[in-house]
Amino acid sequence: MHIEAIRKFLEDHPQVKSQKMTTSQINRGIVKPESLGTNAPYIHKYATISDPTSGIPFVAAATVFVSHAWRYPFYDIVADVMEQHAESHPGAYFWFDLFTNDQNEVASKDFEWFSSTFRDGVRDIGTVLLILSPWDDPMPIRRAWCLFEIFNALAEPNVELLICLPRSEISKLGATILRDSEYLIKALSSIQAEKAEAREASDLEMIFEVIRKSSGGFPHVNTKVKHGLRSWYVKQLNFLMEKSPDDHLLSLSFAKVMAAHGFVNDALACATWMRS
Repeated sequence: MHIEAIRKFLEDHPQVKSQKMTTSQINRGIVKPESLGTNAPYIHKYATISDPTSGIPFVAAATVFVSHAWRYPFYDIVADVMEQHAESHPGAYFWFDLFTNDQNEVASKDFEWFSSTFRDGVRDIGTVLLILSPWDDPMPIRRAWCLFEIFNALAEPNVELLICLPRSEISKLGATILRDSEYLIKALSSIQAEKAEAREASDLEMIFEVIRKSSGGFPHVNTKVKHGLRSWYVKQLNFLMEKSPDDHLLSLSFAKVMAAHGFVNDALACATWMRS
């Protein structure tokens, strides 16, 4: 789905924003009822529609696989991140399971169907957009199916894993760095994929078994996820620095975080700038 299709969906269903509906609530209250009996995923409602202003088709081959927790409020977190991505990638089309899978039939699918769908989808699309919130305790790291999607993205050498936070969490990150730069260091060090949970115990065990048998197992996944998060946080901190170049307190906090996470060149550059 193009971002214009997401906007159209939100326009047609204002309760998503006003009631702060999660993806799970949207599935139960909107997607499943409105697609019942069609034998098709919800996205088919938009298959023949184009944006009246730009002429952009609402539906086309996906370029971004969206990975997120279904407990997230859709408007404040999921749609916000999609909007951010669309700002820099206006031609993006999102593979979003809520709309792309037939939710009235998906409950009857087994683990093998889900795992192959994720694996093949990630490989074919080539880009995974991982939505994380809150910034200091990301929910997807604690959800087995999200972890499985991350694992598949990391396992494919030609797949790009993009990490993004909603704007509200980016603001909180900046405020926290000024208050306690050590907090970011502690938050990242606590990531442990093997503590993830799932609604179905059988799903959890099957996902864990796949990861255990993989090269490097859980330690590999933990390391990769932490590195991805650290790299993303570095970019955000650089952005904050650019916005407030004369804020020496922010610069000092930035340097401490960079040094602690091994980004020595960034830390040295910041220290050099402060002395000049």
